[in-house]
Amino acid sequence: MAEHTALQEVIEDIREFFLNSQHWVYRSPGTLSQVSPDSVYHVTQIEVLFEDRHFHDRTYRALQQLLKDGFLRSRAVTVWDTSTILLWRSNVRYVERAIKSHLELMSRYSSQQMNKATGDYAELLTLMGLSRLHLDLVSRNSNSYRGKVWTASGHDLDFVMERDGLAYGIEVKNTYNYFPDHELEIKLKMCEYLELVPLFVVRHRHAKQWTLTRQHRGLLDVFKSKILPPGQSVLAQEIWQQMRLPVTVWSDWPGQFYPAIAKFLQERTK
Repeated sequence: MAEHTALQEVIEDIREFFLNSQHWVYRSPGTLSQVSPDSVYHVTQIEVLFEDRHFHDRTYRALQQLLKDGFLRSRAVTVWDTSTILLWRSNVRYVERAIKSHLELMSRYSSQQMNKATGDYAELLTLMGLSRLHLDLVSRNSNSYRGKVWTASGHDLDFVMERDGLAYGIEVKNTYNYFPDHELEIKLKMCEYLELVPLFVVRHRHAKQWTLTRQHRGLLDVFKSKILPPGQSVLAQEIWQQMRLPVTVWSDWPGQFYPAIAKFLQERTK
């Protein structure tokens, strides 16, 4: 019953989003953007726009119900071999131009080349940031540590680093989707087997992932905005203006990155 009530609250929140230009999403922090109740969206975009209040899986179920009710219309599309669903309010007419513009921007920021660049740059920032906190790099893209080798799956860790006699398994996820649950579980098991402390730096996560990582005495540090590499400020601005997705170009970590991780490192060495 409680689950049904919670889902109904998400449904009503999203319905209001597609009806009211003063909805909290449009008024959330950030410069003005072009999105409105009449805009075309894609599923992951809606999940991210609502993630401060609702976890992605619940937003997805709410969208499915609104489609079933006929409040929303949809179209399945493929961008760079990845399938997604476009959504818009059912009484919005003449959406073809908006769909074309939406897909053009999606294709620019989600190409294989751009995905690799954003992933590589987030890893580089993480390595630089952790080095400033006096962690020493042991290995990259590794499935082994001090003679132990992980063979239960084909996965590896982005970095293995050491500080004050402890070793850390580092993983970086710079995507709008959550760190996949099954992959997170494998990486945590890898760290446990290799006797590494999990230190995962991710754009976002859900509550169960936070709890699971803490149970393994690790940290799941969240940085919220997708990071684009230097030279992509114009693209970042377009993504914000046309989709209101959190995106940034950083040369260093702002905010709580350093104090939060420094506190975690200090706690682990007590």
